[in-house]
Amino acid sequence: MKLTANRLCFIVAAWIVATANHTFWQHLLKVQPLTGKGWLFAASLALAMTGATMFLLRLLSPGRALRVMLTLLLVVTAAASWFTDTYGVAIDSDMLRNVVQTNPAEARDFLGWPLLWRILWMAGIPIVIVWQARLPMDTWLRALRDYVVGAVAGLALMFAAGLPMYSSYASYFRNQDVARYFITPANVLVGSTTLVRKTLHGRQPYIKVGEDASRPAAAHPKPLLVLLVVGETARAANFSLGGYARETNPRLKQRGVYYFTDVLSCGTATAVSVPCMFSEQPREEFKLAQADHRDSVLDMLARAGLPVTWVDNQSGCKKVCARVPTEQAERYHPQSCRDGECLDDALLHVLEAKLPQVNRDALLVLHAMGSHGPTYYRRVTPEHEFFKPTCPTERIETCSDAQIANSYDNSIAYTDHVLAGLIDQLAAQQERVDSVLLYVSDHGESLGENGLYLHGQPYLIAPDVQKKVPMLMWFSSGASTRLQLDTACLKGRLGERHSHDHLSHTLLGLVDVSTAVYRPDLDALRPCRRGT
Repeated sequence: MKLTANRLCFIVAAWIVATANHTFWQHLLKVQPLTGKGWLFAASLALAMTGATMFLLRLLSPGRALRVMLTLLLVVTAAASWFTDTYGVAIDSDMLRNVVQTNPAEARDFLGWPLLWRILWMAGIPIVIVWQARLPMDTWLRALRDYVVGAVAGLALMFAAGLPMYSSYASYFRNQDVARYFITPANVLVGSTTLVRKTLHGRQPYIKVGEDASRPAAAHPKPLLVLLVVGETARAANFSLGGYARETNPRLKQRGVYYFTDVLSCGTATAVSVPCMFSEQPREEFKLAQADHRDSVLDMLARAGLPVTWVDNQSGCKKVCARVPTEQAERYHPQSCRDGECLDDALLHVLEAKLPQVNRDALLVLHAMGSHGPTYYRRVTPEHEFFKPTCPTERIETCSDAQIANSYDNSIAYTDHVLAGLIDQLAAQQERVDSVLLYVSDHGESLGENGLYLHGQPYLIAPDVQKKVPMLMWFSSGASTRLQLDTACLKGRLGERHSHDHLSHTLLGLVDVSTAVYRPDLDALRPCRRGT
């Protein structure tokens, strides 16, 4: 088959628009039925997207790199479209950041024949054409001319198709913000560019925060241990402590915990939420590009003389623990681990080993595996599968809504088991150590509502189930007395709006760290501590 480079790019662009944008077209049909002007708008969109895709393909495929670049772009497009079509997830820079930062164990959950089959047919068919096509052997000058002409032709088609219906475009994309994140491969290319720009922008001098942080000399007969458990992918909607119909928190219900019923996360993905929740800045002021080069609250606590330790049972702390002692939960109980992942049961063994060593005030952070998907069934042991039938596969889109909910609820119930076990260990040592347990999840999860699965949607358009997270606290009797906590006051404030913004300042208040950056209004306990 004899083709010019520009015609080849046009064919590939038309194929991508027709086959790799199922979620986009599905979303369009929900709000714009194909009747009357709807047909005209859809046809205009198809032509404009083909022109825009041709422009991008041509721009990224100069000269002799044409075949190689088109092959790579087709594979990436096929993989991205599978992910979007399967889980309903929008692709932006934050989602791509998650992909970059994922570990092999997490990545393995998404690999399999469905993804491979999508790549084989969606990318394989045009790749055969790309490599079989006979392209003219042009001079470099003619190749440059065709390169420019092809890019301009793509832009011309995009504007020619779109401008006559500009008002329809403006109305649709203004009211359907999420739609642009479903246009493949533009979503991947724009997201990648934004991620690189944010990363390069983040290369700046290190910012120290709270350099004045200090603590008074210990004046208490017992040390205080603050145990912070950072949850993973737990959504508030499935915690029975907050009113969920199923009993997913039977053990915590008996432990006298204080459950906050209205808590918002900083983000909808770990890569955003964890740096944000450990920043002293509220979400509106927080800049992810600065997070890697700025003190977290852990740095301030350590600077004030408080021993801080982070023990990870997840994919890392996203650099918030880079300057404090960090360990892996696996070393404390390898029997809880398989294929590079550990059940949160390992965290019980972490506290069992560390609690006897506590002889001064300290902060211990446990980063849990929680309800990390899509393999919710791997987060529990068989004896903790209370809700059946489950969804014992990473291909949750093949399971019924009931199976997915059962597997997810089992993981929440397992978190209940672990947190209750941690509380029991602390309670058994309260004659020797005053202790506080604070649990909060990093973000929530979609379980198929409105066709969405997992998490990571852009925050402004993400559903509440991805943003509303569980948060609870438990105090030993000695800690409650030491903090002069008015428990009746605290119970009365549990229904008020809280967020990740409160975490850092609540930690500073718990251990009496004095610093100019401490904000009393963001300390969740301060209104209920006598004498403050």
